[in-house]
Amino acid sequence: MRTQTKSAALLTLLMFASVFAGCLGGDETNVNICGEGTGLVGNECVPVVSSGDQVSFTLRAENMQFIGVGGEIDGQVNPILAVENGDIVTITLVMGEVNLHDVAFEGYNAATAQLTAEGSEDTITFTASEEGTFAYYCTVAGHRAGGMEGAFVVGNGNGGGAGVDEIGAALPVDTDDISRDPFLMPEPITRNTTETVHIYMEAVELTAEIEDGTTFTYWTYNGTVPGPMYRARVGDTVIVHFSNNANSTMHHNVDFHAVTGQGGGAEATGTAPGEETSFSFLAQHAGLFVYHCATPDVPTHISKGMYGMILIEPETPLPEVDHEIYIMQGDIYTKWKPGTDGHQEFDDAAMFDETPTYVVFNGKFHGFTGENTIKANVGETMRIYFGVGGPNTISSFHVIGEIFDTVWNYADLNSEPMVSVQTVLVPPGGAVVVDLSFEVPANYIMVDHALTRAFHKGAIGIIEVTGAENATVYENLNDE
Repeated sequence: MRTQTKSAALLTLLMFASVFAGCLGGDETNVNICGEGTGLVGNECVPVVSSGDQVSFTLRAENMQFIGVGGEIDGQVNPILAVENGDIVTITLVMGEVNLHDVAFEGYNAATAQLTAEGSEDTITFTASEEGTFAYYCTVAGHRAGGMEGAFVVGNGNGGGAGVDEIGAALPVDTDDISRDPFLMPEPITRNTTETVHIYMEAVELTAEIEDGTTFTYWTYNGTVPGPMYRARVGDTVIVHFSNNANSTMHHNVDFHAVTGQGGGAEATGTAPGEETSFSFLAQHAGLFVYHCATPDVPTHISKGMYGMILIEPETPLPEVDHEIYIMQGDIYTKWKPGTDGHQEFDDAAMFDETPTYVVFNGKFHGFTGENTIKANVGETMRIYFGVGGPNTISSFHVIGEIFDTVWNYADLNSEPMVSVQTVLVPPGGAVVVDLSFEVPANYIMVDHALTRAFHKGAIGIIEVTGAENATVYENLNDE
C-alpha cells in the first residue's frame, strides 16, 4: 500500500531523452505525457510525490516475487517504488506464504527482519537521502536471482547503485573440513536377495573454510559436501528418513534421480527447520544416481552444497577393486575471487549468469591436495564414483598421467563398459564410474580438463601412488 500524509501539491518527475530534443527547458512538466501525480522514469510513468512527504508502500512476498498491495502499485509484480529526495519512506513486508523472505534496500542500509510464517509482517522506515535508482530485493540466498528484485527510484533516478563491498572477516567455523572423505562409503553389496534399506539424511547449514583463510556458509546433507553416498541393490525397497536441523534458516528437501515418483521424493520431503519427513521407493534401475535439494531457489541450494549420490548395484556385481572413492564436482558463486581472505558471500547475479567463482571437488578449493592427498600403491586398482552436483557446469573429468581402463559411461551399469578412455564428459545431475590400475609411482592429478576451473577455480585433486618403479612402462630419461 502506498499513502501520502502531506497535502502538498504533487511534484512531477522530469526526464527527457536529449538525443533529439537537447536540454529540458525551464519549468515545463511531463503532465501531458504521464498525467497528474506521475512522472517519466526511463520509458515508464510511475507515481511520484512531493519532497519531504511521508510515503508508505506495502509489499507481499510470495512465489519468489514482491507483489504490490494497495494504491497505485496494487497487484504489480516487483513494482517501481518512486519517491522524492528527502521523503520519509515506510515499507511494510507481508508474508504471503510459508517460506523465508525479507526486503532490503541497496545503498540505504535498510532491511526488514527475515519472516517465515504466512501472514507475518515487518515494517521499516528510512529517509530517501540520495537521488538515484537503487535495487530492493530479498537477501535470502538465491531469492534475488530467482526474481525477488525491484527498483527504488529517488528523484530523477540518475545516479545511485552500490559499489563493490569489501569482504568481511572470516567467520568461526562449525567444522574443520567440509569435504566428505572420499573413502567414506558403504561396503559393496554381496547378498543376492532383496532387502529393505533405511537411509538417514539431515539438512545442516554450517560455516566452513572453502580455502585456507576464507569461509563460506554451506547448506549440506549430514554436514559434508557432498552428502553421504548410499548403497542399495536392484529390487530393494529404500526408506528415506529426512530431517531438517532445528538451526536451519531454510526449508529443505531431497530429489533422488533414482526414484520413480513425484519430484523424486522432493514433494514428500519438503521439511521445515526442526521437522522430519519420510518416503519409500523401489530401486528399479541399476546405476549411480545423483540426489539434490529441490527447494526454491533450486540452483542456490545445490550450489551451496546440497547434493550427493546413491549407487543402485546390479544383480551381477561389478568386478572387485582394491579401493573405491567418491568424488563430486560442484560450482559455487561468490562475490570475491579465490584467494580473498575473509567470509565469502553468495552472489546471485553470478549464479544467474552461470559464471562460478569456484569449481570444486567435494566442496573445497584444491581440496585433495597437501595433507588431504588421496593415497594408493603401485599394483592396486581404484574405482572412482564421480558425479556432478552442479548446478550448471559440465565436467571434463580427466586424471593427468593415467588412462581410464574401464568406463561405465553415464553410470550405466547394465551395458558393456567402454575401455581405454582419456576424458569423460559428465553433465550436471549426471555421473560416471571409472576404474584405474596404477602401474608406476606418480602424483596422478584429477582435474576438470576445462583447466581454468582446475588451476584457478579449484577442481583439482592428487592421487599419490607410491611403490617400485617400472622402467618398461615409464622412465624419465633425464635422470642421472
